[in-house]
Parts: sequence; structure tokens; C-alpha cells
Amino acid sequence: MMGAVTEVIRSEGLTPSERYLKRLCDRSFLTLWSYPNLYLNKGKGQELCDLLVVFGRHVIIFSDKSCKYPNTGKPELDWSRWFRRSVSASADQVFGAERWIRLHPDRIFLDPKCTQRFPLALPSDENLIVHRVVVALGAAERCRQFFGGSGSLMISPLCHLGERRDAFLFTVGDLSPDRGYVHVLDDVTLDIVLGELDTIADFVSYLTAKERLVRSGKLVGAAGEEELLAYYLRNLDPNNEHEFNVPEGATAISIDEGFWTDLETNPQYLAKKRVNEVSYVWDNLIEAFNKNIAAGTLVRGAELGLQAHEEAVRLMAGEPRTARRLFGQSIMEKMRTTRPDGESTRLMGTRQRPTVGYVFMLVPRETGEDYNSYRDKRVMKLEAYCRVAKVKLPQVLDIVGVATEPGGSHGSSEDMIYMDTRTWTAEDEDLAKELHESGLLKTTRDIEVKTYEFPRLSASADPDAARRERNRRKKARQNAKR
Repeated sequence: MMGAVTEVIRSEGLTPSERYLKRLCDRSFLTLWSYPNLYLNKGKGQELCDLLVVFGRHVIIFSDKSCKYPNTGKPELDWSRWFRRSVSASADQVFGAERWIRLHPDRIFLDPKCTQRFPLALPSDENLIVHRVVVALGAAERCRQFFGGSGSLMISPLCHLGERRDAFLFTVGDLSPDRGYVHVLDDVTLDIVLGELDTIADFVSYLTAKERLVRSGKLVGAAGEEELLAYYLRNLDPNNEHEFNVPEGATAISIDEGFWTDLETNPQYLAKKRVNEVSYVWDNLIEAFNKNIAAGTLVRGAELGLQAHEEAVRLMAGEPRTARRLFGQSIMEKMRTTRPDGESTRLMGTRQRPTVGYVFMLVPRETGEDYNSYRDKRVMKLEAYCRVAKVKLPQVLDIVGVATEPGGSHGSSEDMIYMDTRTWTAEDEDLAKELHESGLLKTTRDIEVKTYEFPRLSASADPDAARRERNRRKKARQNAKR
């Protein structure tokens, strides 16, 4: 999208369940990439889908047709009717939205009158990676009454849209094997999946791995989406990435009840949740930029257009939760150890994304210095340090720089610059080396920090921590729904 950044006005959701879905997606995927109730300029403005997430090549289409569960006294009939209205109707909307996005990416709007165009550039059809998610609420209580357990819907790859619904009570599967895979989240698993996989990177990695498992024929069935998720989180491939590993000697897996309960009460899992708290410093930093971008209140660079700014914050938001933990720790340590009148810089990156580097700077404002002049000076310094980052990390292609005041300063603001070094010239290299030789990042040491997603625990781990954490998370979910 070209032109100056103007305010982006997003819908809040039209129904209670849509508003709740919006809150969950805003928290997990952050506001610049999550859009409820989009429309297409066909007829008088038809709704495209209930919520769309656009993040580079990845597009996540959510459809929520949740409805009241029938009660005729005939379980098979009730399930068939609810499934048709909640799951089948949502799947139809998802496929329709995908078709429109592929054919008419320039005819999507934020409002029913189709006056406000969708602000983000959609990838071309051949580059599009679509993830389809149906939100189907309303069946949990009846499922618990019928089968017991958590109330989440079971998963069976044998369950298709064309099969008799009464043959698969409270079960979902590969809804349309001849088309793209559709994920179904219910009353129980919507909170769990979006709460656990609360970054774009972690969420799409799970959806991709699950789709690959189901369509490989290696899944017999699962007692619920939360059990499938727990199995995924407990298993790693040779690259230390989560995967649905099939045990040696087995041809398929069947995932029964108990995996999720065992995981969420595991001391290492609880320790992971505690140490992840600092990672939300990274989320908050992204959202600080997102809000100004979406509101059209950028102090600098508004004339470049929203897309130019979105690219930089998208690099930051592409980091998974464990990497955000490292960055959050690094930023907080730098804020703690830098005096209010001190200047300090931190160069950051990860092995998982070796072509992306970050420069975090704290630059003090001199007494009596004009604030606009101070910010101009700060941006110039930040640009110089980002250039030198290319000398320190030659493999980096994308560099994001963020600068702010040291802790304890009166007031604060943030500046960001993005540097694409794919067109790095000999002149750029010479200037960067000259700046480096003058002292920029000269004393920076490369420190290899090894982190574990699930921290190693001492023998004195608190035995009551699992109960307290379980109760805290249950209360948080209840408050969020209210």
C-alpha cells in the first residue's frame, strides 16, 4: 500500500464469540495482522470471513458459526444438525474466502460499505500459504455428558464431510480431503491452542505439522485437540523443532486422554511459563509501534506508507516465543544496567533465524536539548549502528534497529529503522567498516546463549506450583470469556 499512513479502523466483532476470538487473536498475533469481519465488494458488501490474519506469505482464515446445540433427545440427529450449522457452514465460508483472496486480493475491505481497503499487501496466489480454522462453540457440555472427559471434540482422519454424521458423534477430521485441510477448534481447545501457541511462528508451525501428520495417514485418532497439542509440544525432531514423531517400530500413533493434563502439571512446563513472562517485553515493543502505525500517528516516516513500516515490525513478530524470551531478557538486562545519562547498545540475533539481526539502543537526552533534535540525533546514531551490525554479522540480510531512552528518563519514545542489506554495495561496506573502526560496536563480544524451551529444574522444585498455576490459568480463561 502506497501513500501516507492513515488510520486503520478495525471491527470489534459482531457477536460475543467473534469479539472473544478477536481478543484472543490480538493477543496471539498482535493487532497489525489480525482483522475481524472483512468484506468483499460483491453485491451490497458480503462478509469475507469472521477474522483474517495476514502475515507475509501466511494467511489464516477464521470462520465462527458457533450455534446452540440442539436437544431433540436423539443424539445422532442433534450432532448432525449442529455439525452442519457450525462446522460445515464454517468450512464453506473458509473455502469461499480463500477462493476470493486468491482471485481478488485487491477487493477486500474493512467496512461493509467497502470504502476502506484492506491495508496490507496480500501475497500472489503462487506464494500464498493458507491456514484454515473453523471455530465451533456450543458442543462441549453435551460432549462431556455423552463421553465424559474435557468436552473437546475427538479427531479422526476417517471423518469426512461426506460421511454419515451419526457414525462419528462429537468427532471431526479431514473435512474435505480433496481440498485444503481445515482445523476445528471448539469450546475447550480454542483457548488452549491460542493461549499456548501465542506467536504467529509457533501457531503456523503447529498447524502445518498437524496437517502433515493427518494427511500422511500416520494418525489413527486423538482424544482431543489439546491432547494432540501436548504430544506435539513433548516431541522434537533432529533440528530441535517440535514435530509429531512416530515411535520407532510403529507405523501410526493414537493419542489418548491424559497428555494435556500431564503436560500442564509438569514442573518443567510450569517453569517455562514463568520464564516466558519476560518475553512479553518483546510483544509490548512491537505493539507500541503497531498502535502508532495503525492510528496514523507516526512522528517520522508517515509518508512512506503503512507497508514500509509493517515489514520491519513483521520481522520482530516472526520470532517464536522462546526467542522472544531471550530478546526480552537482553533488553531488560540492558535497561537495568544502563544509567539514566548513559548510552548503550545491544546487538541480537538467533541461530534459528541467522539472516535477521536486531540493534537495541539506549540514547540519553542532554539537559535542555530540544526533543525533536534529540530524536533526529538518535535516529542517525541508530542507522550508523545498524550499518556496523552488517560488519559484525555478515550473514544478516535484514536488520531492525530500535532506539529509546534509558530507564529512569522523564518520558519515553521509540524509533525504529529497517535496513535491507540485499543490495549492500562496496561503498556501504567501506562506510560500515569505517564506522566500526571509529569505535562503534568495537568492544561488543559475541556471546553464545543456550536456552531450553523447558528449563532444567533443581531438585527443590515447588511441589504445589502445578496446582497454583492450573488454578491461575483457569481463572484467567474465565475472566477473558467474561
